[in-house]
Amino acid sequence: MLRMLKSLFIDKCPVCAERLIAQTDAVCCTKACPDGHYKEESYRTLGVRVVYDGLK
Repeated sequence: MLRMLKSLFIDKCPVCAERLIAQTDAVCCTKACPDGHYKEESYRTLGVRVVYDGLK
């Protein structure tokens, strides 16, 4: 039960189901698939989320 609850908060690639690698700086937070399938940028100050799907 706890494992199932924990899996809800882990971001995964919609193509290959690998965990996304996150990088954070002062402006944005970037989450990307290690295989390059998916990338997501979140700009908190602007309230904007940009999703790049199907990068290859």
